[in-house]
Amino acid sequence: MNEPSGQSLVSDSHVGSAAEVPRRLGNRAVELILPTLVICAIVLVLPFVVPSFVQSIVTKMMIFALFGVSMNILWGHTGMPTFGHAAYFGLGGYVAGVLTVHVGLMDFWLLLVIAALFAAAMAAVLGVPALRVFPVGSADNPIYFLLVTLAFGELLARGAIALRPLTGGSTGLSGIPYPTLGFPIDITPRVYYYVVFFVTVVCLFVIYRIYNSHYGYALRGIHDNERRMQALGYNTWLYKYSAYIVAGLFGGVAGAMFAFFGGVMTPNNLGMIQTDIVFLIVILGSASVYIGPIVGSVVVIGLEYIASLYLADRWPLIMGAIIVFVIMALPQGLGVMVLNVWRRLIRGAA
Repeated sequence: MNEPSGQSLVSDSHVGSAAEVPRRLGNRAVELILPTLVICAIVLVLPFVVPSFVQSIVTKMMIFALFGVSMNILWGHTGMPTFGHAAYFGLGGYVAGVLTVHVGLMDFWLLLVIAALFAAAMAAVLGVPALRVFPVGSADNPIYFLLVTLAFGELLARGAIALRPLTGGSTGLSGIPYPTLGFPIDITPRVYYYVVFFVTVVCLFVIYRIYNSHYGYALRGIHDNERRMQALGYNTWLYKYSAYIVAGLFGGVAGAMFAFFGGVMTPNNLGMIQTDIVFLIVILGSASVYIGPIVGSVVVIGLEYIASLYLADRWPLIMGAIIVFVIMALPQGLGVMVLNVWRRLIRGAA
């Protein structure tokens, strides 16, 4: 009599553990897929129900969300905070703008690829000397890496000023027109809104898949304990170098879209001023979660617009005050808070 009873207990245990799998998958789908679909649906219908200036703000939010997530490949997932990521954003924008204005190349998709590859190539060149000052175990004190990447950004900004015939010098490259899409649709601000939405969603999905691949887990391991990863046989320098290139590539994509969005690129888009904005986006949103820079982009670009209406000359002061407030009051960032609130709602409903 005891034997059947024992078999029954084992059978019930297996059934229980098997039943846990679809429940966990369902919870994960609700936590991840449902909000993604809802947000995408809202963004898709937004231009039909809001004024054109709100549509323009949301377009900029999407561009800077990609910009912030690309920077977070280095900061949040590899443990390499940088002051020079704006260099690749500005470089992508300048390449797209110069090819459009001076060469007459108007194919959007080709311009996007060229700008991304050019930014990645520059990251490959500058990544070698940058990583020479970021040895093993320096994640807790990356001051030299920060200064070197800052110098690279300012160097490229000075180069943009010096190349006046191509870049317009200190006044910037203006009059960048909308490109063509390769099919008979004229690009208007609304059409470009959807183009930016499509490119941003594709890039964010690719980055998300990178994060959740073996390569992405290796980057997280380097972030947590690089010496242990080396002891396991990983070439951590190569992983950090490739992450630097990947971040530069997606930063270049964001910069190219920004060039067509605003129609102008200035040397400030390569240097510290632009870096301050993306730094604030990542700090405010949180570098520790994937959605952090996306949340940070929405808040920062929204606040920037409000400040431009009432306190345009005080925006740098406001930005500095926000950074201090977030570090003191919300050290984990808004992204973590939003994620925790959503999970509590889902678990409460369950």
